[in-house]
Amino acid sequence: MAIEWNSRVNRAFILRDALDLTGVRLADLIGWPDARRRIEAREASTTRRRGGTSSLVAPSVLEQRVDPYFEEPADVDVYLEISNWEAAALISISQFDQRSEDLETGMFAWVTAERTTMSQVLAIAATIALAECGDGEVIDEYGYLSDVRLNPPAELFERLRVTAPQESLDAAVDAVLAKTRLKRRFPRSDTPPAAPPRGVA
Repeated sequence: MAIEWNSRVNRAFILRDALDLTGVRLADLIGWPDARRRIEAREASTTRRRGGTSSLVAPSVLEQRVDPYFEEPADVDVYLEISNWEAAALISISQFDQRSEDLETGMFAWVTAERTTMSQVLAIAATIALAECGDGEVIDEYGYLSDVRLNPPAELFERLRVTAPQESLDAAVDAVLAKTRLKRRFPRSDTPPAAPPRGVA
């Protein structure tokens, strides 16, 4: 099952502003100020979706205005990456049925995390940032982040962010994920689990 969240876009914003705010929210979530300058936006090419690499997006892509009330809103697909942290998340913004009073219609911003734990935290930061920029609520369909489906982004951010200095980046990631229902694959992102005692399956 994919680890993903979404939010309804109720207000227009510039994609670059969402990227910049993602950096701010990530840095504050993990208490790591350097994080805000590390995020790159890359093309969601077929090669990239299959696990390869892709080029940085053109500056014009980041200057796109995401407007839920535009007659023909453009779809957006961009990977956010921090390569030396092995972190990546796919942002997809698209229209779902004609916007109406039904809150399940209109434009939505989706964020899908890749498999690493740092990717999950990056995706959480991007989800919060997009919900803030689009004046929506974080839709936590599978209950990874909270006990309710709809979450105000500011409240979610305050609940998940670290509140004390951490000894390492891994420890900071642990501290955030410990407040969620997401599970770390290993005790640390760069160490496999210890082998069981001899004779234990």
